[in-house]
Amino acid sequence: MRGSRFTTGFTLAVALGWLLGASAAVAEEGRIPVEVLVAHLSSEGSGVDPSAERLDRKLRGQFKYSSLKVLQKRRLDLAIDEVGTLDLPNGKAARVRPISKTDTGVLIAVDVEGAAKMDVRAKSGHLIVIRAGAYEGGNLVLSLEPDYE
Repeated sequence: MRGSRFTTGFTLAVALGWLLGASAAVAEEGRIPVEVLVAHLSSEGSGVDPSAERLDRKLRGQFKYSSLKVLQKRRLDLAIDEVGTLDLPNGKAARVRPISKTDTGVLIAVDVEGAAKMDVRAKSGHLIVIRAGAYEGGNLVLSLEPDYE
């Protein structure tokens, strides 16, 4: 029985070490998960898509709209300097590229064809909102939320 406990404990320690090593390897790769939401703001219609309540709280007072509808929701898992591309409903493309990650947040290059081109820094869990052009009598907005912790 005593040998069995040792073997079980040793096996658990090896498995735990392997899992911790795997986690460290993923962190070393520098991958940055980014939640992306494409929403349509309009003065036609009314109501806020329940999946966009957090975005609505951030936008109230900054944009005039009576309807907010989520059109796309996607998670990008990008390495530093890797470009993620989204095809937007207005026929344009949005490109997202993490540039660096520091204690002050992740620096992300965002290029929305014909609408915006910028580098923005955000901490994990903070929303970045960018106007992504006109669409069906309203505006598209792109919401980016890095989630690296």
